[in-house]
Amino acid sequence: MWIPTLECILDRHLAETIIEQSVEVITQDGILFRQGQGGDCLYFVKWGEVALTMLAGEKEIRIRAGKGSLLGLPAVFGNQAYTMTAKASWDAEIFKLSSNAFTELLNKERRMKETVLQILAGEVSAIRQAFSQLI
Repeated sequence: MWIPTLECILDRHLAETIIEQSVEVITQDGILFRQGQGGDCLYFVKWGEVALTMLAGEKEIRIRAGKGSLLGLPAVFGNQAYTMTAKASWDAEIFKLSSNAFTELLNKERRMKETVLQILAGEVSAIRQAFSQLI
Protein backbone atom coordinates (compact mmCIF):
# COMPACT_ATOMS: atom_id res chain seq x y z
CA MET A 1 0.00 0.00 0.00
CA TRP A 2 1.37 3.43 -0.99
CA ILE A 3 0.81 6.49 1.16
CA PRO A 4 1.14 10.05 -0.19
CA THR A 5 4.46 11.84 -0.20
CA LEU A 6 5.82 13.07 3.12
CA GLU A 7 5.74 16.70 4.14
CA CYS A 8 8.62 18.78 2.79
CA ILE A 9 10.75 21.70 3.86
CA LEU A 10 9.64 24.46 1.56
CA ASP A 11 11.68 27.20 3.20
CA ARG A 12 14.75 27.69 1.00
CA HIS A 13 16.83 29.24 3.80
CA LEU A 14 16.23 26.27 6.10
CA ALA A 15 17.01 23.80 3.33
CA GLU A 16 20.28 25.59 2.59
CA THR A 17 21.14 25.71 6.31
CA ILE A 18 20.57 21.96 6.64
CA ILE A 19 22.80 21.28 3.62
CA GLU A 20 25.55 23.53 5.03
CA GLN A 21 25.55 21.54 8.29
CA SER A 22 25.38 18.13 6.55
CA VAL A 23 27.53 15.75 4.56
CA GLU A 24 26.46 14.23 1.27
CA VAL A 25 25.52 10.55 1.44
CA ILE A 26 26.89 8.05 -1.05
CA THR A 27 25.75 4.43 -0.78
CA GLN A 28 26.30 1.37 -2.94
CA ASP A 29 22.74 0.07 -2.59
CA GLY A 30 20.85 3.29 -1.84
CA ILE A 31 19.94 2.24 1.72
CA LEU A 32 20.04 5.21 4.08
CA PHE A 33 18.76 3.42 7.19
CA ARG A 34 16.85 0.29 8.13
CA GLN A 35 13.80 -0.30 10.28
CA GLY A 36 14.91 -1.09 13.84
CA GLN A 37 18.35 0.52 13.44
CA GLY A 38 19.24 3.21 16.01
CA GLY A 39 18.14 6.65 14.84
CA ASP A 40 21.26 8.79 14.99
CA CYS A 41 20.96 10.92 11.83
CA LEU A 42 18.47 12.87 9.76
CA TYR A 43 18.51 12.73 5.99
CA PHE A 44 17.57 15.63 3.73
CA VAL A 45 16.48 14.90 0.16
CA LYS A 46 17.92 17.68 -1.99
CA TRP A 47 17.02 15.94 -5.23
CA GLY A 48 15.35 12.71 -6.28
CA GLU A 49 13.15 10.33 -4.38
CA VAL A 50 13.39 7.97 -1.42
CA ALA A 51 11.15 4.94 -0.91
CA LEU A 52 10.34 4.29 2.74
CA THR A 53 8.93 0.93 3.76
CA MET A 54 7.59 -0.32 7.05
CA LEU A 55 6.81 -3.93 7.83
CA ALA A 56 3.71 -4.09 10.01
CA GLY A 57 2.93 -7.73 10.67
CA GLU A 58 2.34 -9.27 7.25
CA LYS A 59 1.66 -5.92 5.59
CA GLU A 60 4.16 -3.59 3.99
CA ILE A 61 3.48 0.14 4.02
CA ARG A 62 5.36 2.27 1.50
CA ILE A 63 5.78 6.02 1.41
CA ARG A 64 7.49 8.18 -1.19
CA ALA A 65 9.60 11.09 -0.05
CA GLY A 66 10.72 13.64 -2.60
CA LYS A 67 12.76 16.80 -2.90
CA GLY A 68 12.81 18.77 0.34
CA SER A 69 11.91 15.84 2.60
CA LEU A 70 13.58 15.46 5.98
CA LEU A 71 13.75 11.78 6.91
CA GLY A 72 14.28 10.13 10.28
CA LEU A 73 12.70 12.90 12.37
CA PRO A 74 10.62 10.68 14.68
CA ALA A 75 13.65 8.51 15.48
CA VAL A 76 16.10 11.35 16.09
CA PHE A 77 13.62 13.64 17.84
CA GLY A 78 12.38 10.79 20.06
CA ASN A 79 15.83 9.19 20.52
CA GLN A 80 14.48 5.88 19.18
CA ALA A 81 15.09 3.40 16.39
CA TYR A 82 13.99 4.10 12.83
CA THR A 83 10.50 2.72 12.21
CA MET A 84 11.03 2.41 8.45
CA THR A 85 13.68 1.45 5.93
CA ALA A 86 14.75 4.23 3.53
CA LYS A 87 16.16 3.53 0.07
CA ALA A 88 17.19 6.41 -2.20
CA SER A 89 16.67 6.31 -5.96
CA TRP A 90 19.85 6.01 -8.03
CA ASP A 91 19.75 9.71 -8.98
CA ALA A 92 18.91 11.10 -5.54
CA GLU A 93 21.09 13.68 -3.83
CA ILE A 94 20.88 13.11 -0.07
CA PHE A 95 22.53 14.89 2.84
CA LYS A 96 23.02 13.42 6.33
CA LEU A 97 22.80 15.50 9.50
CA SER A 98 23.91 14.05 12.85
CA SER A 99 21.51 14.24 15.79
CA ASN A 100 23.93 16.60 17.58
CA ALA A 101 24.06 18.96 14.59
CA PHE A 102 20.25 18.77 14.38
CA THR A 103 19.92 19.79 18.04
CA GLU A 104 22.26 22.74 17.48
CA LEU A 105 20.27 23.77 14.42
CA LEU A 106 17.00 23.64 16.37
CA ASN A 107 18.53 25.90 19.01
CA LYS A 108 19.80 28.41 16.42
CA GLU A 109 16.91 28.53 13.96
CA ARG A 110 13.49 29.27 15.45
CA ARG A 111 11.81 28.55 12.10
CA MET A 112 13.35 25.09 12.17
CA LYS A 113 11.35 24.19 15.27
CA GLU A 114 8.12 25.20 13.54
CA THR A 115 9.07 23.28 10.41
CA VAL A 116 9.91 20.15 12.40
CA LEU A 117 6.53 20.29 14.12
CA GLN A 118 4.78 20.67 10.76
CA ILE A 119 6.66 17.69 9.32
CA LEU A 120 5.93 15.53 12.37
CA ALA A 121 2.24 16.48 12.19
CA GLY A 122 2.21 15.49 8.52
CA GLU A 123 3.77 12.14 9.35
CA VAL A 124 1.18 11.48 12.07
CA SER A 125 -1.54 12.26 9.55
CA ALA A 126 -0.02 9.91 6.96
CA ILE A 127 0.26 7.11 9.52
CA ARG A 128 -3.36 7.57 10.59
CA GLN A 129 -4.40 7.38 6.97
CA ALA A 130 -2.42 4.15 6.56
CA PHE A 131 -4.01 2.61 9.64
CA SER A 132 -7.49 3.53 8.43
CA GLN A 133 -6.78 1.70 5.16
CA LEU A 134 -5.47 -1.37 6.99
CA ILE A 135 -8.57 -1.73 9.14
